[in-house]
This record gives sequence, structure tokens and C-alpha cells, in this order.
Amino acid sequence: MGKTPIPATDKPSRFSVLAISAYAIALLGVALIVASSWYFYSRMRSGSDADKFSYSIPEESLGDHLGRSISHTAKIPVESKTPIPLTQRRANAGQFANIYPGALLNPKYWSQPEWAGSDPYGGPTIPDEFIPILSTDIFQNFNPSSKATVIRIPSINVDATVVDLGIIDVANERSYETPDNTVGHIPETPDPGQQGKGWFFGHLESFTAGEGNIFRHLPEVADLIKEDPVDIYLQTNDAEFIYRVTTTNQMHEEDLHLTTSNDAQITLVTCWPPRVYDQRIIVNATLIAYRYL
Repeated sequence: MGKTPIPATDKPSRFSVLAISAYAIALLGVALIVASSWYFYSRMRSGSDADKFSYSIPEESLGDHLGRSISHTAKIPVESKTPIPLTQRRANAGQFANIYPGALLNPKYWSQPEWAGSDPYGGPTIPDEFIPILSTDIFQNFNPSSKATVIRIPSINVDATVVDLGIIDVANERSYETPDNTVGHIPETPDPGQQGKGWFFGHLESFTAGEGNIFRHLPEVADLIKEDPVDIYLQTNDAEFIYRVTTTNQMHEEDLHLTTSNDAQITLVTCWPPRVYDQRIIVNATLIAYRYL
């Protein structure tokens, strides 16, 4: 009598649940080893790229960069409440017209005109609706005292709200809260337009807390200012101020301390590098203009 064949449904499974679980655990282990190795390598390398983020506008060109090569176009008594109008000295583009047909093309695009951007030629400019001002001047027509509500940095596509950060208890210490999908201002530091240095913090990324990544492109400013001015717009309820970036740098979080200035300046801060966050990218900017809203 022949053997009874085993029904197809009764054949042993090629991959048992136990085998699948073992493979999954092995793959998870490999992933954890790779992730841990990457993290420890990144932490070991953290801070090694500090030179990449350290840049200052050369001292000899800082005045022109900030629009300080200006002349009074009218003499108005100090007691007048009308601000003194100022005009910027602009570079003479005409001297290049005879040697290159794109005389109004920004020089950084001369080697590749087919990819030319819209950046203007002629050096730093200030929008017509803004009043240029020296950051060391005292406003004659109003005393800025409003809190910042909006920050814009067009060159890195930042357009975000600003809030004052509160103080919270962390273990046995007190600390400023972290900005949640916004840019945080340290309330003890100056408001827009005021003398001194206002401090603003934003996330590069918020991998676990979900608090946004508004300053994800802030590290790029170090390279951008080597080509063109980078302007930061701070808006309050009654005015808008333009600050122009002058320096960038990187430092360890333990070396970061709030500082002030005799000038009207702001400092933007974000964490670095990704997933490690023990360094800080610092961007400093100086007030160059304002307008009423």
C-alpha cells in the first residue's frame, strides 16, 4: 500500500515565526550598532569644523558693508523730531561697462551668466522704504521699546514668529525654555532697535521633541556672507528693523555666555552638529536701517 502524501496545507513553513523574529532582532542589532557608531564618531568629530563657521567681514570693508560710508544730505537741528536722512555711497558700476556687457550683473555670476541670480550689483543696498541709520545713533523721533514679533531672513527662507522665552526649573537648576516652532528671544536682552545686543535662539532640528527646525539653514550664513550681505528683518508692532550680518562662529555649548555691546546688535544661535547638538552656531548682526509700520 502506497504512502499517503502530506497535504500541501500541512507542509512545514519555510520561515517559522521564531526564525523571522531572530532575523528581525539581528537586523535591529546591526542598525543599533551602525547608529551608535555614527553617533560616537560624530560626537568625537564635533567641533572639528569650527574653522568652517568662523568668518568676519574684513575690517577695512566693514564700514561700506554696513552702509557707514554715508553723508548727511540735510542739516536738521537736534531738537527736530524728523530723522536725519542719510544716503549710502554705492560702488561705480560704470567702470566695468566697457569690458563686460553685463555691467549690472553681480560679479559673482560673471563666470556663469546663464545661471545668474537676481542679486543686485553695486554693493550693499537698503530698500527704499527704510531709513538708513548708524547703529550707534540715538533715534530722534521715537524710542523703540516694543517686543519682536516676527523675524525674516530672506537669504535662508526664514519667516517665523518671535516670543520671549520663559524660565523653567530643570532638576536643581533654572533654565530658559526651548522655543517651540518659533524663535525665542531672551527677554533680559535688548528689544529691536535698542542699544546693546539682543539674543535669539531657534532649533536646527528637533528630532525627538517636535519643536521645529526654523534655523536649519542658519549654518549656511557663514558661506553666504562671503558672497553677498545677509540681512535679518526684525518686526515689532510699530516698526521693522534691518540688521546686517557681520560675523559668524562656532563654540561649545559650555563656552556660550550672553554678552552685550555698545552698538545696536543682535545674535542668533542654533545647535550643531545634527543629532549631537553640543556645539553652537553664532551669527552676529548690526542695525543698519528701520521703517515705520
